Amino acid sequence: MKLNKNLMKNLTLFFATVLFITACKKDSGAYNFENQVNEYDGNLYEYLKSQPGVYDSLLKVADRVSWFKDSLRTDANFTLFAPTNRSFTIALLNLNNVRVADKRPKINLGTAKLEQLDTMLNRYLIRGKYTTDSLLLTDGAILGTSRYNYEMHGMEVNSNAYGFVKGGPKTIMYSDMKGSQYIVQWQRTTTQAVNIFTKNAVVHVLNPAHEFGFSEFTQRLNQ
Repeated sequence: MKLNKNLMKNLTLFFATVLFITACKKDSGAYNFENQVNEYDGNLYEYLKSQPGVYDSLLKVADRVSWFKDSLRTDANFTLFAPTNRSFTIALLNLNNVRVADKRPKINLGTAKLEQLDTMLNRYLIRGKYTTDSLLLTDGAILGTSRYNYEMHGMEVNSNAYGFVKGGPKTIMYSDMKGSQYIVQWQRTTTQAVNIFTKNAVVHVLNPAHEFGFSEFTQRLNQ
């Protein structure tokens, strides 16, 4: 059976329109990417407490390291590169695998040596507020920690959304410089969320694959 010419022309126009609309819908998500800025109406300690199941381990250590807990609640400005529960789980698992192999008792965050937790925790809290825009320099920026002015390094890196160069989610490469100017000696991690604002701080959430202590947890606590 033959279709008349007008019907064929109308069908062709209809399918062309459908294809055009579908293509536009597929592209719209890539071109309309927005970085969401989150704000919390409270201090840094209150923010961490408001996220059950995310920062419980960090808070447990903070409750033992008094200066850190006090800093989270002060009016001074800080930047926290926040390790989640997973970061502590990885660190404890690696440590206790070694200790079990050596037939030594396991360690938890409540029994770990306080002075070592103090040293490692310091590397996550920076003096002053640093958003991703503050770290746009070609070589990033050296960041002094709040307690001992230990040198860390932060640099913004962008992923590319389809059709929009550097239009994807913003990420920070956060590095423990290990007292060296040679990048090959640094221990590095990245963020999974950035620019969360509290009354006294900006928070960047670290990738859950990051091991708390920048690869020093087992070395420092297995003594």
